[in-house]
Amino acid sequence: MTDTTTAPEGRAGERSVDESLPEQPTVERAGGLRSRLPDPTYLALLFFLGVPGTLVPSLEWMETFYLFGLFGFVPMLRGFLPSPGSDESPTDWIRMGTRSRLRPLVSTAYIQLNPFLQLKGLSQLAGHVPVLLRYRFRLPNAERYDQQVDYRLPVEGEWTVVNGGPTREHSHSWGMLAQRYACDLVVTDDGRSFEGDGERPEDYHCYGEPVVAPADGVVVAASDGHRDYHRAGGWLDPLQRDLRGNYLTIEHADGEYSVLAHLQEGSLAVSAGDRVERGDVVARCGHSGNSTEPHLHFQVQDHPSFFRAMSLPVYFADLRIRDADGETTTHERAYVREGQRVTPLGHEEERVASAGDDGRTTDAERPSRE
Repeated sequence: MTDTTTAPEGRAGERSVDESLPEQPTVERAGGLRSRLPDPTYLALLFFLGVPGTLVPSLEWMETFYLFGLFGFVPMLRGFLPSPGSDESPTDWIRMGTRSRLRPLVSTAYIQLNPFLQLKGLSQLAGHVPVLLRYRFRLPNAERYDQQVDYRLPVEGEWTVVNGGPTREHSHSWGMLAQRYACDLVVTDDGRSFEGDGERPEDYHCYGEPVVAPADGVVVAASDGHRDYHRAGGWLDPLQRDLRGNYLTIEHADGEYSVLAHLQEGSLAVSAGDRVERGDVVARCGHSGNSTEPHLHFQVQDHPSFFRAMSLPVYFADLRIRDADGETTTHERAYVREGQRVTPLGHEEERVASAGDDGRTTDAERPSRE
């Protein structure tokens, strides 16, 4: 990794990055009315109509629109409250450190007193406006987005996807456009993400594990110095300064930037301007920022700014996927979703060895991820 400001190859209009990529995988979407309705989080944008009421006395009545800001809490509440209905979740087999929903709810309440997070939250909400205008309300999805870069998983060994996927029903945060197609990764052992009581970040299997560059690129932002909160198991850091904690943003092509977030304090091995190669160790998994337990937040976005970006649905190359029922498949390219255990396959011998995991292993170039 050398210090340089040279941008990576593969700009928009140039197919040098993806000429060798085969047709992308497909996804299956759930039907029903809910999947076709706009997300209620969009109503939070009406919050900004209250600003003229504050600035112009004759428009004081418009301050009522500030109440629509409450819809901005919908993504957080979805993450902590049980979903309606009796359908099983693909993550039911995973035991996370958060054993009670009360802790995240209490944490969410007290971090509202943190002015840094309030500003970041408003910035992320305001960023919806340029995104919607940029795409003329026709946002990218897995069917119509043509990614430019062949990404690998940003980790080594087997990790578990606990949040995220390429469809609305498995989305990380569908209503938050900057994180719509993000995914959260942890390491599980016998279905558990931790050992002991899970009260400390050191109890978690993924804490301190290497994080690698998902593709060649140039680091455009690197933030370190944010503490790893000493409590885990559902507690959020009340003094966090950034949702991402310690993070890296890497430019891989024009309009494709990966974000690696919640990294361990002091573990960043690169700085802004450094060129990285696919598979380089760039940091370690941590518990910084808006994190209830150690995990890696990964996403690809279309803009270097997290607060003005649209998250992009991307698939990964050369990986093994183990579903909740134990069925193992190897893929040249595939989307991943919550509940799956995923492993990067860097060498052909690893791919061959993985075929012996069980008799149902297949090698699929164009998988369909439900």
